[in-house]
Amino acid sequence: MPKFKLHTKIIIGLVLGAIFGAIFAINPNKLELNTGGGSETVENWQEFFFLKKDSVIKTFAANDQLVIIKSYKALKDKKDVKLKIKLSDGSEKIVENVSSIEKVRTIGVMLKPVGDIFVRLLMMIAVPLVLASLIVGAASLTDLKHIAKIGGKTLGFYALTAVVAISIGLACANLIQPGNKMDAVSKERLMDTYQDEAKTRIDQNVSMNIVDFLVNIVPKNPFKAIADGDFLQIVFFAILTGIFLVQIPSDKAKPVITFFEGLSEAMIVLVEKIMIIAPYAVFTLIAATVAEFGFNILQTLLWYSLTVIIGLTILTFVEYPLLLKAFTKIKVTDFFRAQKQVLAVAFSTSSSAATLPVTMDVCEKRLGVPNKIASFVLPLGTTVNMDGTALYQAVAAMFIAQVYGFDLNLTQQLTIVLTAALAAVGTAPVPGIGLIMLLIVLRSVGVPEEGIALIIGVDRILDMCRTVPNVIADSLACVVIANSEGELGEILPDADYPGTM
Repeated sequence: MPKFKLHTKIIIGLVLGAIFGAIFAINPNKLELNTGGGSETVENWQEFFFLKKDSVIKTFAANDQLVIIKSYKALKDKKDVKLKIKLSDGSEKIVENVSSIEKVRTIGVMLKPVGDIFVRLLMMIAVPLVLASLIVGAASLTDLKHIAKIGGKTLGFYALTAVVAISIGLACANLIQPGNKMDAVSKERLMDTYQDEAKTRIDQNVSMNIVDFLVNIVPKNPFKAIADGDFLQIVFFAILTGIFLVQIPSDKAKPVITFFEGLSEAMIVLVEKIMIIAPYAVFTLIAATVAEFGFNILQTLLWYSLTVIIGLTILTFVEYPLLLKAFTKIKVTDFFRAQKQVLAVAFSTSSSAATLPVTMDVCEKRLGVPNKIASFVLPLGTTVNMDGTALYQAVAAMFIAQVYGFDLNLTQQLTIVLTAALAAVGTAPVPGIGLIMLLIVLRSVGVPEEGIALIIGVDRILDMCRTVPNVIADSLACVVIANSEGELGEILPDADYPGTM
């Protein structure tokens, strides 16, 4: 029996997970009603009613599973509400004292905790790895001028890729016009289904004030920033600590630097051990996503989803290869071959932070980037570089504007470029946060915020897609900066890289 390499096992797990999730998908015509006396399952109803004092307060059709669940959750007083269900055989039943209405879970969803443990293990490593790596990286850059030089190159490169990414997104949205292809019935159905979830996000009242943003980068308490996983504050504290460690006597600085070097190396070794379960974790994560969300929602939002995916494809396989060719001598095929493991983890976890340990391992051991550059550029990139998220926000803003009949002029689209770039910097590297930051972009051009209800249904799937260019851009910046400093080594062949075994 052939011994597959790790990245091949992950891809197999991903494919099998999608198939498994499709087979054991949640039935959209089935509901579990939880009452004081237990639970019961109803399925294939023709009509579904909420009654209060025998008066109908809400009526639902046969395919309104999500609307029924969300509407019942939104009811303030459930005690006096009864359910009247007209079944497909013409019979009716009344159910009282219902505490909650849920989807009927399948084995495809029940296996998800295995994947959740994998993601939590990677997230567990991310904060100490960022802290230790940046302190060591900043300390190894010898002087303040060198740090400023590397930092300036890194931020400049990330700014360039972000602006180009947003421009690609706007170009795709203007050419394809996905919002103009949505009919009124689909719009109304999506709004009914996801309006409560949209309201919850809007109520979080996020905003983007540049002065406050800059002030909040400086932590009041670095230990609280570490505990909360606030990556921007951790990066700021770690860089300052690394810079001033080299300003004190070496006999005092060396033990501290050695400690953080040991911690960083221990985290990298831990990553390699955790990656042993990656194929199984990826299988469960993809299976749960497909089982719960399925592919039906993509049909309703086909043009929007296609626009985002086309933009991300151009970003990943056109812009990045051009930049790679322009700034390095690395072959495009060699670069992407080295990223296989990174791509699989990024796609399945939807988290740049969770993928960071794997990205660092690949950049250092496979792409020939020295630790002092990788440990500085990659944690910074995980925090401030979100090209895929920025592109998605541009497309989403244009899509929602088009659905509502807003004709955004050039000035408003340039506002989207600026706001999306700033929002991407402030976006935490965790799943789903891009949707909240999208509110900032919508507010900047006066597009109705409740429009996010139109896209929530496919956000998880597109979140997986947009994480891929996020992490690829980090690796790209790493090799570009290393090459500009004349410190880029040779790419290690597949056979010699331990991470592929």
